[in-house]
Amino acid sequence: MLESIKVHVSSLLQWSASGSKITYAAVSVGVIIGLALFKFFFKSAAGLFHSIGFSFGSGGNPTVAAEPGLASSSRLKLMLIILLPAGFAYAAYMFLPGLFPAVFK
Repeated sequence: MLESIKVHVSSLLQWSASGSKITYAAVSVGVIIGLALFKFFFKSAAGLFHSIGFSFGSGGNPTVAAEPGLASSSRLKLMLIILLPAGFAYAAYMFLPGLFPAVFK
């Protein structure tokens, strides 16, 4: 098991060392957008777990399920926190070389 972890860490380090400037920039944009959305939507890790609890655990409690928008907004926040950073990273990967050709040659 320890050998498997070492192999995975080694391949991760090799992959990260072989990246280009545009790859690093795109990943950085995705991480920054993800952190900003996390802080805006959830405020802390407790808020994330609270949102997960409301989005998946509201089906058994009719009082919570009847609350307008509570479970659906939690699901929307979780969906946005997964999709938006990946979308912004992809957009950065595609558009940054066109906007800054001298930097990303």
